[in-house]
Amino acid sequence: MRIVLKTLGCVLVSLIAACTASPAPTPIVDMSSVAVANSVIQWARSPEVIVFRADVVGGARQNTFEGQRDVAWCTVYGDNRVVWVNELGAFATEVLYDRVSDDVIGNFIAYLTINERIYTYEALAPTVSPGVESPVIETVYINVNGIEHRGDGFSGWDREWFARVLRACKNLSQSPVLFEPQNGWLSARESTYNADTSFRTWDPAATGVDLAQVASSGEPVWISGAGVREVWNAQNQLPSQFVMQQGDRYFQVALQVPGISRVSPPAP
Repeated sequence: MRIVLKTLGCVLVSLIAACTASPAPTPIVDMSSVAVANSVIQWARSPEVIVFRADVVGGARQNTFEGQRDVAWCTVYGDNRVVWVNELGAFATEVLYDRVSDDVIGNFIAYLTINERIYTYEALAPTVSPGVESPVIETVYINVNGIEHRGDGFSGWDREWFARVLRACKNLSQSPVLFEPQNGWLSARESTYNADTSFRTWDPAATGVDLAQVASSGEPVWISGAGVREVWNAQNQLPSQFVMQQGDRYFQVALQVPGISRVSPPAP
């Protein structure tokens, strides 16, 4: 941790006052003033590499079928994509993305390091709550200059810290685009239906996918076209227990999109 702070913090001392930050976050200066320091902030240029992530994990959806649908709250990837989630209502969400410049990412990392002191917060949940199964935890992850670092809400950040960092991540984009997948990994399992369950009708002929076959295989299937949009819209607009009706049978479905979903197999 000290190595990272020395590299990213003290190299910026001539550009940002308060290299030794006070306990309260220091108001950030004009971010363009630290752009020259971006040469000391490096990250792997791969669309599969996570450079930064702010997320809330754990709880009832942890390691569940429904949890496969989840997208992290805000992620910066190595190919300069920013992907984040907006909550629109009780069950409705939208996933937005944009591709930003090196300077934008470099300035963001400098802000996290100097103003928000991200490297002073550790991942303490496993030690603080060893008896709690899947506690709901605010988490951050950063991976620059070949060094990975994790922190969580048990490490002592103030009540507004995570919300502030999450907002800064989402605000990296000046022209967000609504994400609409073209393909992804579809999982399905047979379920039951009751009057309280939301459902949509699934047409195997129109989508080119037989949910019964996917469910019986027990493995996710790579799909494209209308079926992708149907599942994606459903899992972002309906309660988590929704089902797809195919003939007289009902199936739970989950779509995982590489580079978008919190967890996903790589594209084939």
